[in-house]
Amino acid sequence: MYFNGAICDLYIGTGAGKKLMEDIGNAKRSVKVVSPFLSPLLAKELIDLHYRDIGVRLVTMDTIKDFHGPGQKILHQLILQDRALDFEKETLRSKWTKWRRRLRYFFILTALLLGAIAFWKQDLIILWGLLPLLAVWPFIWNYSSKIRNTKIYRYSYRRLFPFKIVATSDSRSYSHPFIQEKMYLIDGEIAFLGSLDFLDNGTNDSYGVQIRITDRHVIKELVDEFDRLFKNSDYPELDITEWGRKLYSEPKN
Repeated sequence: MYFNGAICDLYIGTGAGKKLMEDIGNAKRSVKVVSPFLSPLLAKELIDLHYRDIGVRLVTMDTIKDFHGPGQKILHQLILQDRALDFEKETLRSKWTKWRRRLRYFFILTALLLGAIAFWKQDLIILWGLLPLLAVWPFIWNYSSKIRNTKIYRYSYRRLFPFKIVATSDSRSYSHPFIQEKMYLIDGEIAFLGSLDFLDNGTNDSYGVQIRITDRHVIKELVDEFDRLFKNSDYPELDITEWGRKLYSEPKN
């Protein structure tokens, strides 16, 4: 695709990202970002935009900064865990808990009673009555196992806002290209294209080249290109449930 004479501004140098962040901060309706790299600080910028009711969309890769490292990950902020109580299983588990408690009380009280009688009668043979009582333990153990292994919570995961994180490796027989594109679309009226990744040092300190476009015909093509990339099944994205389970614990009870 080729456009001749498109209206644009050119930014060169270490401050090339200043205008980009200024326009993103002034967004009124939408911000769409394509960047293979993403830092926690700028992920926070997108999250703040979302909570300002700005429509945010993101395409990035699992090379995003701190994705594989320790500590708080970007995905913890972008993928949310929801927990729902399974009332049927909770009722069943409560029933098992009551029966286990009853059997324990029965075992303890009966053992104490037999012990007291044996002491009073001075007859240890009475303690042989404890042997049949041991038959209660398999039932107690069975109830304990059921209580321990029954999940009363169902977990699900959702995106804070629409995003696509493309996997760098794919189990399918072919490999897809690495996404090198850096594109930023603001309100469907402004576009930034250039060398700047969506990193805090990339938008502040790194030397780069950026063009700012306001030509409405070019903007339309870029918006369409973003949508095609966002929906492109040839770029396999991370399964949100799979990664949610890696990010969060799922206690059974």
